[in-house]
Amino acid sequence: MNKVLLPCLGVLALALACGGTVWADTIDDPLHGQCNGTGTGTCSDNGKNTPLGNSTTFGFTISPGPQTGDLIITLLVPNNEVIPLSFAIDFSNNTLAGTASLFSPTAWTSGNLASYFGISASPDNPIGAYLPTTQFLDPGATGFFAYVADIGTQFIPKGGGTGTFNIPTGFGADLGGYILGFCGVGCNGDTNPFVATANSGALVVNGNTPIPTPEPGSLLMLGAGLLGLTLLSGRRVFAA
Repeated sequence: MNKVLLPCLGVLALALACGGTVWADTIDDPLHGQCNGTGTGTCSDNGKNTPLGNSTTFGFTISPGPQTGDLIITLLVPNNEVIPLSFAIDFSNNTLAGTASLFSPTAWTSGNLASYFGISASPDNPIGAYLPTTQFLDPGATGFFAYVADIGTQFIPKGGGTGTFNIPTGFGADLGGYILGFCGVGCNGDTNPFVATANSGALVVNGNTPIPTPEPGSLLMLGAGLLGLTLLSGRRVFAA
């Protein structure tokens, strides 16, 4: 097993050090969050998440795109916060787009979001992709309450833009909260009925707090070291 594991770890570390996203994000047709904030790192996929910073609008892109499909917006609120019954989702021109209602009184605290919703989606969004960052911003959180709004058929661009919707009133104060999207009928879901948001493309409420990211230098050294050990072993990667 070590003959295969060592070079794989080396390649993964090198990929992360070069700014790549986690392999779990490399799927067909993922959604990625976009927003209009300014400042270092704001609205930029850092390989871990996409900070909202001072944004007032948000939206999604899709790859390959553009595509048109049924867009479902999901808001994740840390489960130690006071939660409202719902959030109004407005287009950036202040026209009501829909209402994000509480999915369940039981918070999402383990497993993946697709299973929590009882659907099949790609990626399935494991809680480990979000909770560590949330706990950095809000140490008392142990999970999320989820709010869901079916916005209906929407055009989803392949890139660019600053957002189609306003940040919901009150949501921007929930440090560690996330905005994600799912696209159903009309999107190119391949073997899955829902196209979900790439883990690193999820929009996180961070206010003025910088989000920690992997250290490229450390990961590069780790990858080089692991690769060197593999080469020094003199063994073939694949067994005959």
